[in-house]
Amino acid sequence: MNRRTFIKYSVVGAGAALAGVKTLQGGIIPVQPKASTMVGMPICVAPLADRDLDPLFEDMRKRAGVNALFPFIYSHEPHRAGVPPSPHFHGGNYARPNMQYYKDLPLTFEDMHAPEFGGIDVLARVIPIARRHGIRVFCFVLEDNQLPPLVAAHWEPLYEVDHHGNRTAGHPGGPCFNNPQYQAFALGLVEDYARSYDIGGIMWGSERQSGLLNTLGLSQSSGIDVSRTTCFCEFCRKKGRDRGIDVERARRGYDEAERFVRKNRAGRAPRDGYFAEFWRLLLKYPEALAWENLWVTSRHEFKAALYRRVKAVNPSLLFGWHVWQNMSFSPFQRAEEDYAVLAENCDFLRPALYNNVAGARFLDFVKGADESVFGDLPPEDTLRVLYQQLNYQEAPYDQLLATGLSADYVERETRRAVEGVADKPVQIWPGVDIDVPVDPGQGHCTPESVRQAVKAAFKGGAQGIILSRNYTEMKPANLSGAGAALRELGVTI
Repeated sequence: MNRRTFIKYSVVGAGAALAGVKTLQGGIIPVQPKASTMVGMPICVAPLADRDLDPLFEDMRKRAGVNALFPFIYSHEPHRAGVPPSPHFHGGNYARPNMQYYKDLPLTFEDMHAPEFGGIDVLARVIPIARRHGIRVFCFVLEDNQLPPLVAAHWEPLYEVDHHGNRTAGHPGGPCFNNPQYQAFALGLVEDYARSYDIGGIMWGSERQSGLLNTLGLSQSSGIDVSRTTCFCEFCRKKGRDRGIDVERARRGYDEAERFVRKNRAGRAPRDGYFAEFWRLLLKYPEALAWENLWVTSRHEFKAALYRRVKAVNPSLLFGWHVWQNMSFSPFQRAEEDYAVLAENCDFLRPALYNNVAGARFLDFVKGADESVFGDLPPEDTLRVLYQQLNYQEAPYDQLLATGLSADYVERETRRAVEGVADKPVQIWPGVDIDVPVDPGQGHCTPESVRQAVKAAFKGGAQGIILSRNYTEMKPANLSGAGAALRELGVTI
């Protein structure tokens, strides 16, 4: 059976059959979810390491029909481990690194292995118990946005270098996709999981965007340090020169972009307007745009290598990408994260469509945009322009924080993803917001809002769902709202 046939007709693990969509005259008509549709659940590792798992999994199954678990199995960030922040936190691999897959690296077993919870191999503990409950386990690897403090000496050479020549230590930078040692680590990690454990698949997440967009402050994380954008390490510089890019002029273009944003943040408006100044910058330094392309294509090449490695080990394992929600707010990142391109090297995609918390995130993006390319407009108008560009019909500026985005947003973005992969054997499993943490003034999830969002995802053509972002954050009543929606759709719980 070839890959296309396998994805179309096979089963995801124990009983998670994949539904499909029909295309008619260019439109997407959703097929009713099957009784055994994929219902995924991300979870931090703390409860998996030290709790009685049978009642935990029974609750997931009964409340929401969960048949796939996505533990944050590799992370140096405390909240993904499920522990309070601490200067003594280590993090790393909450399974057990098998060192034969990490040869010729500067990283040791101690650099990679998480000692929290007594060094328990979480995958080895979870997989057999989950299987008894009809739940398959997928490894969820989310790239670290912070340099691990307790093992920084060995990890630091794998991280990006900003346009001032400084090694980055965290967001908006991260490990460099062109660094051969990071490539070797990432390839070894997915091979280790694929060979060492009876898993259903792997989901890889990268909540980062390209250097120029960060330098321009175009991110849901407004106020980012625009001097720390990347990457100009030795490997990226060589790759750029090999492509015929003048590296120094590209770096100077980033300097100009940084000065542009800093002046705007200081209230010094450009003489000819913000957008004209931005366009003038690109005309003066087209190398900066070429460097942008270098970063974007390098990430696609990195993703393709991961996918090939997993399939070479076990073609039946499913491999997919978590898609950062920033693409929901940024037409610039939307252009760079083309679903049709992503679909070339995956079996599934999980766009993060957290509609409740999206209100605050969208407003943060608007703030950053108004300090940059959209500075000619008041924020209310910037939001309206973005709604037009992104095809949303949502709350006005002064109401968005309290309301968040609607279930209609979930449907539209799901449909856009489904249409983007329509000619590929790729499944869309949206990540739907259930109690993603919010700040004061923001609206809160309710069982009804969750129910509407889940139904909207399937109305948009989703073939499965990933209840998000973390089981330990979810209120039981709101998780039950997801279960109610799935029952209405005919999914067996």
